[in-house]
Amino acid sequence: MYKLLATSALVAAGLWGMTEAASAQAKVAPITAVVGGYHQQNFGFASNKSGVNYGTAYANPSGKINNTLNYSDSEIWFGGRTTLSNGITVGFDVQLEGNTPGGAGGPATDVIDESYLFIDGAFGRVLIGSENSADYIMHYSIPGAGVAYGANESQVGDFILRPTAVTTLNTLSSGRTAGGGGTAMTWGTGNDQQRITYFTPRMAGFQVGVSFTPNVDREDSVALTDKNAQRANAMHGAINYVNNLGGVQLNASAGMSYYPSIDGAAANTVAGTDIKDYAIGAQIGASGIMVGGGYRKVDIDGAAENGDAMGIGASYTSGPLSVGLSYLTSKVDGGAAAGNDKYKQILFSAAYSIGPGVDLIGALFNAKYEDEGGAVANENSGTGGAVGIHLRF
Repeated sequence: MYKLLATSALVAAGLWGMTEAASAQAKVAPITAVVGGYHQQNFGFASNKSGVNYGTAYANPSGKINNTLNYSDSEIWFGGRTTLSNGITVGFDVQLEGNTPGGAGGPATDVIDESYLFIDGAFGRVLIGSENSADYIMHYSIPGAGVAYGANESQVGDFILRPTAVTTLNTLSSGRTAGGGGTAMTWGTGNDQQRITYFTPRMAGFQVGVSFTPNVDREDSVALTDKNAQRANAMHGAINYVNNLGGVQLNASAGMSYYPSIDGAAANTVAGTDIKDYAIGAQIGASGIMVGGGYRKVDIDGAAENGDAMGIGASYTSGPLSVGLSYLTSKVDGGAAAGNDKYKQILFSAAYSIGPGVDLIGALFNAKYEDEGGAVANENSGTGGAVGIHLRF
C-alpha cells in the first residue's frame, strides 16, 4: 500500500510539474518585432545628352532630359529574434521598400526588398528566404564614405542615364549592375531571390559561405521554374578574410555564382551555356584611411553581359566626417557581334554626421556610356552633383 501511495504521489508530482512547465511556456511572449531603417532625400543636377534612346521610361528619345532631380530612397525594416534554452538564436528580417518605381502607371514593384529567417549558433548562421547570395554578402570591394553614395550601388545612374542599348556591370557579384538600372541579367535578377545560405563560424579571420537558389528568376515564396524555359538550381560560394593586425585592417574576399544551362537548349546558344560569375576584392586601412578595389568576370559566351568590371577607390574618416573617391569601369560584349559596351564612372562623395542617425551627404560625379556600335543615339555622358540628408532609425 505504501509503495502504491508513493508511486501515485510521484506520478501526480510529475504531472503537476509538466502542467506547470507547459503553462509557463504558454505564458512566454512571442517574438517582439522591432522597427528600424533609413530615409534619404537628395536634390541634384546632371547633364545628359539629347537625342539618346533611354528606353520606355523616357518616351521621346529625341527629347531633352531635365537636368535637376529630387531623389528619394528609404526602407523600413521589421525584425525580431529570440534565444532558445539551448543557446540557438532564431529570428527574422523583413525590409519594406519606401520608394519603388511603378511600371507604365501601374503599382510599385518589389515592395518587399528582403524577407528571411535566420538561425545562429556555435555552428554558424543559416539564412532561409529572400536575401542576397553568399558571394554578394561576403564580398569586399571599393570602400564607401560612410552613408554617402557608394561606387557600386549609388544614385549616379539616376542622374546620368544609361542608354537602353548599353549593358553595364559593377564589381559586385550575383547580378548587380552599374550605371543605374543596369540590365535584366541573362539568368534573372540575381538579387534577393528565395534561397538557403549557410555561413561557417569565423576561424583565424576566415569564413566560408554557400547558397543554393532553386528558382533563380523569382523572389516570391510560391514559384516553380519550368527548367525547359528558365535556369534553375544555382549555386553560390565565397570565402573572405577579416582581421586587424597591429592597427591595420585587412579585408579580402573571393566568390562565385554558377547558373546551369536551360534543359534541352542547344549547346551553342546563350540558353545552352552555363554561366559563371566570379568576383574578388580587397581592402586595407589604418588611421581612418581605407583603400580597396574589386574585379568581376562574367563568363557567358554570346550574352550581352559577357565581360568584366573593375574598380578602385579610397575613403577617409575622421570624427563625424567621411569622404571617398573612386573609379569604376566595365567592358562587356553588348548586343552586337563586334565591339564592346563600355562604362566609366568617377565619384567623389562625402558624409557629415550632425547628430545620432542624422547625416548630411553630398557627391560629385562623372559617367560615360559607350555603345559597341558607336551610334550617337546609344551613347551618353555627363557630369553632376547632389546634396541630401540621410536619416537612420
